[in-house]
Amino acid sequence: MRHFSIFISSIAMSAIIFTTDLPQDACVSCHFEIDQDKDVDERSLTNILDDIHIQKGLGCSDCHGGNPEAFDDEDEAMWDVDSFLGTIERVDQPQVCGVCHSDPIYMRQYSAHIKTDQVGQYWTSQHGVSLKEGNQNVAVCTDCHSVHGIFPVNDPRSSVYALNVPETCNHCHGDSEVMEGSGLSNDQYDKYRISVHGVALLDDMDISAPACNDCHGNHGAIPPSVFSISDICGSCHVNNKDLFKDSHLSDIFLNADLNQCEGCHNYHDILTPTDEDLLWNDKDNCVECHQEIEDVANKMGVKFNNIITELKSKIDLANEKVASAENMGMEVSDLFFDLEEAHKILIQTRTSIHSFNLEHVSETASSGYKSADAAILGAEKAMEEFDFRKTGLLIFSIILTMFAILLYLKIKSLEKNK
Repeated sequence: MRHFSIFISSIAMSAIIFTTDLPQDACVSCHFEIDQDKDVDERSLTNILDDIHIQKGLGCSDCHGGNPEAFDDEDEAMWDVDSFLGTIERVDQPQVCGVCHSDPIYMRQYSAHIKTDQVGQYWTSQHGVSLKEGNQNVAVCTDCHSVHGIFPVNDPRSSVYALNVPETCNHCHGDSEVMEGSGLSNDQYDKYRISVHGVALLDDMDISAPACNDCHGNHGAIPPSVFSISDICGSCHVNNKDLFKDSHLSDIFLNADLNQCEGCHNYHDILTPTDEDLLWNDKDNCVECHQEIEDVANKMGVKFNNIITELKSKIDLANEKVASAENMGMEVSDLFFDLEEAHKILIQTRTSIHSFNLEHVSETASSGYKSADAAILGAEKAMEEFDFRKTGLLIFSIILTMFAILLYLKIKSLEKNK
């Protein structure tokens, strides 16, 4: 059975090689034969046709050197050629890839948008610094991008496609042996997987949700520091960042060497915050610093929660009344704008908590109350108008019925007098 499978795959591979733009050279010819005795995942030519470099017209020798024209002589094709690189050592990979990827003029022929500073960034990254120090376990180019069969970054099959980045990073960061001695845990992926970001990316497949590289960087990946984490989170959560930086807690966190956003929300295991998080309990992050139950932080949290709860109740009432008016058949389309505005301000009120300023939170919420009240008032007027119309219709029906009865009696009276 195994020989039959090899025979079939050989025919399939031969058909692919001789009916495509894959370079017909000594490298392909030789490695095609070598691949037949290997598992698919170990073959040099697996996915080679989809490789971005092959698609752009490059061949094996563009990375490995050698003489691709020497079909009949292995030494002439490889070992006798000074430029030949067989297995490229891990420490040499950034430089080999950088021959092309660090050359702006060369890369411009393929795209003006391709960045050419990746190698420079890599050597400043935690990976690059550790590699120079002799750590062979750190990630190099092929660990993230694979070796042959490198797909474009926007191809869902690519190891660096947005949905695949967490699993790609986890190949190393989830391996206890690889991470041994690094001072880092190997459970980052497990924590990220249940986080609000992980659920959005991996379950909802929302590729706009942040993955590892969105927070740590790509080629220049380093752990965020106390002084940079708020800016990293703030690249998406802009208002939260600005409000916190202007708050009295900003300097306190920095002076205490506390990571600002992370201090309350954690980092890899960021869960969806709830309004109940503002209420005091023994598992609350606030307890780590504010241990007294009568602490001002507790009182402020309760007040924040009360403001939000009141606004939510007002919005719920507005939704209920507008729905009732709509079910009566009344025109209430304008009221949906008030409801939408109230919902938007509810979100802004939750965001405003990062100011840790009760006056600011109250002021933000007040606009939401006004919008909700406008919707409630509009719905009540619509329902009053419905009642008025219903009453008017009843009176008109009674009058019409009486008129019909009188008309009937008049007709009967005329018929008797004939």
